Amino acid sequence: MIAFSAGLQDRAFARTKEYLLVADGAYASSSLAGNTRKYHGLLVRDGRVLLSGLDEYLNGTALTPAAYVGGNDDRGLAALAAVSLSPEPVFVYHAGGAVLRKTLSFDGTLSVRYDLLGEGTLRVAPLVACRGVHEVRTTCDGLLVAPLSDGVQVGTLAVRSDLSFTPAPAVYRDVLYEVERERGYAHQENLFCPGVFEGEGEDRTFWLEADAGGGWSPPEKSGDSLSRAAETFLVGDAILAGYHWFAEEWGRDTFVSLPGLLLSRGDHARARRIFTRWAGMIRGGLLPNRPPDDYSSSDAALWFVLALARYATGEKDPTFVRSMCPQVAAVLDGYQDSPVTHLDGALLSIAPRSTWMDTPFTPRGGKPVEVNALWVAALRFAESLGIDGPVTAREAGEAFGRFWNEEKGCFFDLIDPADPAVRPNQVVALALGIPPADRATRALAVVRSELLTPFGLRTLSPREAGYAGRFTGDAAYHNGTVWPWLLGFYIDALRVYEPGVDPDPLLVPLRAHLADAGLGTISECFDGDPPHRPGGCIAQAWSVAEVLRASAALRGVRHEA
Repeated sequence: MIAFSAGLQDRAFARTKEYLLVADGAYASSSLAGNTRKYHGLLVRDGRVLLSGLDEYLNGTALTPAAYVGGNDDRGLAALAAVSLSPEPVFVYHAGGAVLRKTLSFDGTLSVRYDLLGEGTLRVAPLVACRGVHEVRTTCDGLLVAPLSDGVQVGTLAVRSDLSFTPAPAVYRDVLYEVERERGYAHQENLFCPGVFEGEGEDRTFWLEADAGGGWSPPEKSGDSLSRAAETFLVGDAILAGYHWFAEEWGRDTFVSLPGLLLSRGDHARARRIFTRWAGMIRGGLLPNRPPDDYSSSDAALWFVLALARYATGEKDPTFVRSMCPQVAAVLDGYQDSPVTHLDGALLSIAPRSTWMDTPFTPRGGKPVEVNALWVAALRFAESLGIDGPVTAREAGEAFGRFWNEEKGCFFDLIDPADPAVRPNQVVALALGIPPADRATRALAVVRSELLTPFGLRTLSPREAGYAGRFTGDAAYHNGTVWPWLLGFYIDALRVYEPGVDPDPLLVPLRAHLADAGLGTISECFDGDPPHRPGGCIAQAWSVAEVLRASAALRGVRHEA
């Protein structure tokens, strides 16, 4: 269980702790210091923030912290005594001689339970946004309000309670989202309040619900924290890339994440459905980067083949794997000459900005090391299925030797043109066992010395020109920023080339991170420099997936031992 008591009155501490409840891609999310992002909201559905928050009072004492253009209102933090996630958020407040325990639950409908200990008056004002997640509301005109027998409806949002509702339309002006201001995005908003719910009593319970109609599947809450985190990205037969702003399918992210989110947890049936659906999207050997028609990724289809190979190894399901043979063959054939890839000798050359490092600051046009490692692995897997590729795995493997950089004792990140900068993409090749042992152990030493941090691997060595130790946006995104998902491949590489080493301690900081930033989940990235502050999305599918996959693999090793 994740719990806090000390430090909650400190806004700087409370704003770094964010919770996220997910059901079928809809979510409720905020920080312990209130909404600090335009993406926060207690009911967010179909890409729209409907209910932004609840302004709550107990015996006249404000319980809801907030930030405004004119300054912060942190009275609510003074009344907050404790918070726990078990796994649902529970808040305990002390005010006016009474104690209030508030429990949030979310299954597509937000349910709030207020347990009052002692005598008190509870007042709750719903704050309505009703706008897209990437927008802010500057005017509250045009919102349609209708009374309900037990509450109020604003647009599609219905708020109901056993507290008495009094219409009292108001506008909360100049709400400030601090994190958006720091990120350089729109950060100021006006929120609409249709009225106030109010009730009083002694030692009693009140309830409040908010929904927007529609049918929902209750989220999976069984298992440990990482398993619960995994379920937040699984919506039907889709894997969402991250929260808050990547809550959509991406081809690359789907198949980097699938082995950890599904295979390591034994959910092979859903994995088969995802493979089958995406296999139908293959065009000219490529998978879409973002469905339905963005085929700009040079590696998504190769990640698909690698995930299928991992499925074949773990599930022992030859019938399904054989059914995918035409798709594997289509990938190999299409990669010879597609809009973003072409075969040059035995290796692949790709278009700029078509790998996971896709900003203008890391275009990587040419022959990237991890794309060609995936190419070698795809050829090997295809040959195991009796599929002939345009070149043999042996030819591609021998050509891969060109990536070796003797001067630095590791692998070029890119050749043709050569980029000798020390980057982590080489760990994909190491994880797949492609280089010979002598070169691999030297490369691992460089990675350990220059790239390894407690939370993953830096995307550029601090010794290189252009290194950025703080994540401040695209320029730093892949030029020093730490990415947790790479740690899974680093651990694989240790298991291949240094089997006497126990990698489990490498996962301890990320497991501890479950109580930081996005509570119960793992962030997208971290600063390259200590103290390695988390950044990007508060919950990223492949971050969670690779910790799950590595943990499962290490449990398997210990079990076999």
